Amino acid sequence: MSGRFDKARHLAGRFFGHLRAEPPGPEDQSFVHEHLTAPCAEMFWSQSFPDQRHAVDVARRVSMTLPEDPGAVEAALVHDIGKREAGIGPVSRSIATILDAACLPMPTRMRTYRDHGRRGSVEIEEAGCGELAVLFARYHPGPAPEGIDPERWKVLLDADG
Repeated sequence: MSGRFDKARHLAGRFFGHLRAEPPGPEDQSFVHEHLTAPCAEMFWSQSFPDQRHAVDVARRVSMTLPEDPGAVEAALVHDIGKREAGIGPVSRSIATILDAACLPMPTRMRTYRDHGRRGSVEIEEAGCGELAVLFARYHPGPAPEGIDPERWKVLLDADG
């Protein structure tokens, strides 16, 4: 039961964070450009302001825990790239999450949102981002895939939570 409560709390936090989000300021813009190649940064900046803000916040938490791990910071910055394809706002995102949890059918754009990790991982790989970025986008919030350090993965998951 606590898993459902945790997911609901996470969803509520993301919902209100989405509503309050402002574009990354100059310091955050520099941080992004320090950690992403031009093609990956282009993808990053094509996200909505709330998704940019979320990614920067996650990446800053990761960089505090893993300061010598630029691959983990890159993964944090691009992990939700696939959400931009769906083109839906916070209310529809919340509804999609609830429908998915209840195994109920959902409209195409909500399915696109639900499948953002898999979809985004393809773009991330095509842009030349690192292996961890591709895998974190594809498999979060699940367990670390084989060959990935579980502690490194946990840092990413905790920062995203």
